[in-house]
Amino acid sequence: MRSAVGQAQGAATTAANNSTQLGTEAQGIGSTLTPFLTQELEHPQGYGQQDTSAMLSAADAGAGGATSAIQGEAARRAAQTHNGGAFNAVLDDAARQRAKAAAGSSEQIAAQNAGVKQQQQQDAERGLQGMYGTDTSGMLDASGQVSKDVDAEAQANNSGWLQNATAIINAVSGAGKSAASLGMKV
Repeated sequence: MRSAVGQAQGAATTAANNSTQLGTEAQGIGSTLTPFLTQELEHPQGYGQQDTSAMLSAADAGAGGATSAIQGEAARRAAQTHNGGAFNAVLDDAARQRAKAAAGSSEQIAAQNAGVKQQQQQDAERGLQGMYGTDTSGMLDASGQVSKDVDAEAQANNSGWLQNATAIINAVSGAGKSAASLGMKV
């Protein structure tokens, strides 16, 4: 029976060590990850400046390419007809269309960036929530195991030749008292 006591003591020690180890690991991970996720939650970055500039340039290039074809054709016809004034309205309209396309692209990129920032905040929130739940549940589970192991140790200590002999003596003594109370001679 002493082996059961030793096993229960070992299990309690292991559970306590596991709890401490999980707590220490959680602190180490948390010391790095928590500030990052908190920063991401409070100040999401969205697209980087370089990425935003590249997207805006690409959008402006598309709008510029379409209007440059119109401007080229207008310049060619003006040269053919010797009447440059006739195409001013077309060129003005092309410039307006280009500005409108660039503004639309800029608005779309800004809206996408806002969506990315919101997604980063939600991801950070889930990350922080998951860290808290995982760290505390693992540590608490391991800590809770200690009391179960101590109970197992106490139960293991309740058996053995001395405890069994004591239980038999108490049972015989109890039977004798019961018989005496009924008027029987023991």
